[in-house]
Amino acid sequence: MASACAPRPVVFGFWIEPVAYQSPRIGDPLTTAEVAAIDHDARIEIATAFAGYDVTIGDDHNARYKVAVLPALQDERLKRDATYAGESRAIAGFGGSGAVSFEYVANGAMVFAPESATRAEVIAAIGRGVGRVAIHEFLHQLLPKSPLHDSKDPQSYEGSSPALREGYFGDLRWGIAQPWLEQRLAVR
Repeated sequence: MASACAPRPVVFGFWIEPVAYQSPRIGDPLTTAEVAAIDHDARIEIATAFAGYDVTIGDDHNARYKVAVLPALQDERLKRDATYAGESRAIAGFGGSGAVSFEYVANGAMVFAPESATRAEVIAAIGRGVGRVAIHEFLHQLLPKSPLHDSKDPQSYEGSSPALREGYFGDLRWGIAQPWLEQRLAVR
């Protein structure tokens, strides 16, 4: 009976839908290879964040917890066009589904990259940003009743924002969510 209530391994589904992006900052549109590099960097970011937990990251669209990176997310509640970084819907004990706005995150990487950053460095920042927003969305799915937004630490995965430099550059760590994750996920 005790093992039935113990934390279990978790599989995350993560994928990038077909996206196109161009910015005067980086010049030519992103290539297929660059989008693949963004996907790779995002997966590394997710794997690094959850390295201490029994979590597997795949591209299963039917995973219990999943985040799709879409070209853009539009806030339909507003009369004017407005985008946002990510969203999730979850039911405690059943899983969840989320999305990341590629356009929002890529624009953020353009804003926060140093003037001296190369195209490759900006693309790597997009990958980190996509991964960090996905991590935040996975947290909402894993911990739907937890007050993640109470975190005021911009260097934590919970408080990291794509509207801050920390969403793209520097190292992040777990903050207020760590004890909740330790109760929810099996530790490696």
